[in-house]
Amino acid sequence: MRIAHLFAVSLMFGSALVACGDDGGSNPVVDAPIVVDAPPDAPAGLTGLGQSCNPAMMDADCPANAPSCVGLAGGTKTYCTPLCLTNGSATTDATGQIMTTTPAPTPATCTGAYSGAIGTAVCGVILTYTPMDAMLMPNKAYTGINLGCAIRCSAAGTCPTGFAASGAAGAGCVCR
Repeated sequence: MRIAHLFAVSLMFGSALVACGDDGGSNPVVDAPIVVDAPPDAPAGLTGLGQSCNPAMMDADCPANAPSCVGLAGGTKTYCTPLCLTNGSATTDATGQIMTTTPAPTPATCTGAYSGAIGTAVCGVILTYTPMDAMLMPNKAYTGINLGCAIRCSAAGTCPTGFAASGAAGAGCVCR
């Protein structure tokens, strides 16, 4: 399934990633949409997840194992990602965070598409959901949830070439 001109509007962490694997603790939520106007610089050596892409190309420069071009809120790079959950459903908690999805995400899709040696592939980039509220609302049911993958920073807080760390080293650090 190709998602043309789609930008990641949120990166979900916390309890929702427990379904994808242990996150080692609480993580911040990145939930503001971004728009990248210029093509990104190509990260060296990455193919598949993390491969540089141009959203104006309508996903055409992404490989089959990571067919969607996305950008994370607060970042300046766009990269290719596979879907690790398609057409899921969930209810948010009192803080507006997705706790679990049905069906559960498939984190192996992320790790299988990542060729990098720095950081780890994780499932948790919220690409689409219905109804498409500007931000996820507390205690609300959502359907049509599609999740993509992200690259979590290394334990030292480093990221693959071409990416910047979202913050200090730790469980909440994401490469964008």
